Amino acid sequence: MEGFRNILVATDFSPAAEAALKQGVWLARVSGARLTLVHTLPDLRKVVHYASAKAKLDLLYGEGHQFEREVRRPSDARLKQAIAALQAPDLDIQYETLIGDPVVEIVHAVQQEGYDLVLVGTRGRSVWERFFVGSTAKRLIRKCPSAVWIVKAEHSDPPHAILALTDFSDVSRRALLAAAWVAQRASAALHLLHVIDSSDVPDDLIEKLPQGGSLREEIRSEAQQRLAQFLAGLPVPAEQIHSHLSWGTPWKEIARLAQHEQIDLIALGTVGRSGVAGILLGNTAEKVLDTCDCSVLTVKPEGFVSPIQPACWPLHPGPSEDERPA
Repeated sequence: MEGFRNILVATDFSPAAEAALKQGVWLARVSGARLTLVHTLPDLRKVVHYASAKAKLDLLYGEGHQFEREVRRPSDARLKQAIAALQAPDLDIQYETLIGDPVVEIVHAVQQEGYDLVLVGTRGRSVWERFFVGSTAKRLIRKCPSAVWIVKAEHSDPPHAILALTDFSDVSRRALLAAAWVAQRASAALHLLHVIDSSDVPDDLIEKLPQGGSLREEIRSEAQQRLAQFLAGLPVPAEQIHSHLSWGTPWKEIARLAQHEQIDLIALGTVGRSGVAGILLGNTAEKVLDTCDCSVLTVKPEGFVSPIQPACWPLHPGPSEDERPA
């Protein structure tokens, strides 16, 4: 994997968002990636209420550019302050204020600007809390065409131990390569887990398992062979990966191993396949987000197309006459 080259960090100015920004700064430093900080104004009624009369007239009878520039100014000022507080003169961090539904606008930004990674924080405590918790994070996981890194507030430092999950699909391979890329730059331990999902084994076969355990061992042996083949096909030295094979409910096994190995970042694909030797990574991603005290990096399959249609208009108005360079 070549790594992330164009990173978007979404902020609500909460401590969790600050942690996401610090991760973004670290990633930009170690990879030379372009970094943009974004804030979204979702409450248009409040925005219109505080706009000047001239801006309201522009919204009603003009093209709306003056209105958008005016309502963006307070947010732009806060974004500039957040960037200044980083004391990172070595980085040229851009900033943008978007207006609309946060998930839709982030997806539009990814589609228009070509971001390959979006970082957002969880456990927000500001008035924009709904932007970063629960359903919104899951909507980004489902619909954002780029990789999405959900950062927990306590994980502002580079990860120390990373756990990648595999069901032997192409998207899980992409997730492992992303995890390996991050682990190499963070000097982090890298673990790989495959879970034999017991719910995928037919009930009539489950009943036979206690009778000597031969079927269970046969399934496990097949999974071990497939895991070895999966590892052999990776451009990552096998000795750099601590592989694990487990039997049970995927999200429970993930949580158990994550706690045992003190994992602070879990990487997985968001579209997987089911079967005796597989796990449903799409559903698992959301369950992991709900149950594990880890940050989560989700990776889309190649060619993924978001159900959110691209915007057919520019996301940002041009400069006003008084803002144009002389």
